[in-house]
Amino acid sequence: MSNYFQFNNQKKMKNKHIFKSLILLLAFLFTANFTMAQKDEKAQKILDDMSEFYLGLSAFSADVHQEMISINDGKMGDLDIKAIISGNKYQMHLEGQVIYSDAKTVYRYDQEMDEVTIEEADSEGELASSPAEIYQLYKKNFKYLYTGREGGYDIVDLSPEKGTDINYFRIRMYIKPATHELVKWEMFEKGNQNKQVFTISNFKKNITVTDTDFKFDTSKHPDVEVVDLR
Repeated sequence: MSNYFQFNNQKKMKNKHIFKSLILLLAFLFTANFTMAQKDEKAQKILDDMSEFYLGLSAFSADVHQEMISINDGKMGDLDIKAIISGNKYQMHLEGQVIYSDAKTVYRYDQEMDEVTIEEADSEGELASSPAEIYQLYKKNFKYLYTGREGGYDIVDLSPEKGTDINYFRIRMYIKPATHELVKWEMFEKGNQNKQVFTISNFKKNITVTDTDFKFDTSKHPDVEVVDLR
């Protein structure tokens, strides 16, 4: 039994790391402007257009395929994520978990264990707090560079400035020029030769959502174990 709970905790930690990586980029989509010094003008225009596109959406949903890749060993694992985003609110399904946030509270529902963990939305640190806070992180701490086109997509590299507390030395974004949609991004980890690749599919814009989509409803799970960490 102890091995089961140890495995479950390891799975939760892995999903939490992936979740933070995803929130980091989803938050970036809503950055209103990138008026920073020493930034590439072409990259800035592409990012501004992308931001304007996502800011104009009331809500959207997407499937995200995540891969962990080692330069030496190739593909190390993958994960499929379903996301619904509306401003600072989100709902995500990944590997037996459903994560809800109404921008004030985060609910992590483990379907296998029938357990929900409740936390303040800003309790996990800068990568998984309110997206509005992460917008400010990007505005102050990243350089941008347009590197060209590949497969018909504009490519922009983001590099953290010195002193920035982030585990990646580069984030490479693939953006569709005609629509300004982000279709893929790669996150290159510091200290090793690993990268995470996120590919977006089944993107649907201006979907209908309600506030209940971003909260865990205990009435629908009468036997759920509640772990309230607020």
